[in-house]
Amino acid sequence: MAFASAYQNLADCSPEWSLEDMAEWAKRENGKGAIDRAGQLLMEWWTSPGDIPLEKWTPAFRIVQNWRVCHSLPLNVIQAGLRGRIRRVEQNAIVAQRLKRFSSTMNKLVREPDMKLSQMQDLGGCRAILSNVQAVTALYRMYEQPEPHLHEEGSLKCYDYITNPKEDGYRGIHVVARYHPRLAERAPWNGQRIEIQLRTRLQHAFATAVETVTTFTREPLKFGAGPMEWRRFFSLMGSALAIREQTPLVGNTQNDEAELITELREAAQVLRVTQRLRGWTNALRTLPRKHIKNFKWLLLALDTTKNTIAVTGYPNREQASQAVSEIEESKRADLDAVLVWVKSVKELRAAYPNYYADTKEFINAMDAALASKQ
Repeated sequence: MAFASAYQNLADCSPEWSLEDMAEWAKRENGKGAIDRAGQLLMEWWTSPGDIPLEKWTPAFRIVQNWRVCHSLPLNVIQAGLRGRIRRVEQNAIVAQRLKRFSSTMNKLVREPDMKLSQMQDLGGCRAILSNVQAVTALYRMYEQPEPHLHEEGSLKCYDYITNPKEDGYRGIHVVARYHPRLAERAPWNGQRIEIQLRTRLQHAFATAVETVTTFTREPLKFGAGPMEWRRFFSLMGSALAIREQTPLVGNTQNDEAELITELREAAQVLRVTQRLRGWTNALRTLPRKHIKNFKWLLLALDTTKNTIAVTGYPNREQASQAVSEIEESKRADLDAVLVWVKSVKELRAAYPNYYADTKEFINAMDAALASKQ
């Protein structure tokens, strides 16, 4: 996989370029034209690692890293504002924030080649997870009131994927705000975009499940691509959760609930969704830390008959791929083998700190939906 190999090479070549070194309210060091050119140059290298000389992409990498990290201060301010609003809506909501990872940034540029890096809206992002749709809506309404240090009237971009769900089943509300500082010394960060995601717990469990399947199958499901079987399953599951939350269904699914649940049941059985999600989750829960530390690739072999999973670590992809080939050549229908890059497992855990609970909640929600029309 070109993206994985490229990022491994980058990490090996540049261990000293950590976010900690560049953060501490880093300021933008380059004009937007230079940022866009750096993104384009790195996009060439990202998709063809090794073809571009090291000295050609090193300066571009530093420009892109600085542009990412200089979103730290606006992100911190807007996240604090999010927490203040949440206290007026719900006491037990979960709030998280993150800078977009370098690998995610490059992958997005490759997926959307017409996008300019300087215009990317989610390099800094924060998320609120609330108990129900009513709380999400109440919080969303608060962002309609302009605040001088967050945004000016009419400057917010809002994407309501609850009222208008995506065809892949994703639901939630995204608000893109521009940071407007009140203090003169913070003028260098003026206008930087931060994305705010508002979700219910069920919507977040759905997103976690998509992220999990994306990680373990190495298929770009979270970006609306990948195998049609999995894409259809998540579209149906998105509608099943919409029924539970009494919001509009996903556009490409059945309006009749009984027919929708029947199709969902068949899709879940064919894909062995419950067995796979539980197996992968249990594997990560019991995974010895030495595997994460000493290996770059993990082979997870799920025995669907015995409901057990074996984890084997490998130092390189070639050895791991050979092991997968041997399992596939055995033609054992009861074995489901997946190869996972260790870094992607770390990133999954970092992006979804409640990963185990979220995955369990998704499975429980699916079971409840399937039981509703037996």
